[in-house]
Amino acid sequence: MVELKVYLSEELDKRFRMLAMSVYGYGRGSLSKAAVDALTKWCAEEAAKSDKQLNQGSSLSSSDPVTRAEERPGMVSPGKEEDSGSALRVG
Repeated sequence: MVELKVYLSEELDKRFRMLAMSVYGYGRGSLSKAAVDALTKWCAEEAAKSDKQLNQGSSLSSSDPVTRAEERPGMVSPGKEEDSGSALRVG
């Protein structure tokens, strides 16, 4: 298991925490479970989009999300607003 530190706006943090706890309960690990579900869904959606682009003749050469990300440098920007949100611990 690894730890992923993310920065969120205060509004998104509040919404995420409230929804995560309403779905998974107020016990230990509910935020991690919700984050894993959200990230898994997002990765699947992005992979489907990229696969669709591949089928339409896009220049992307791989259906692997990591390879695709490496082919698009600069698409993911580092957290510039590190003090604007809260860290979410996954794991």
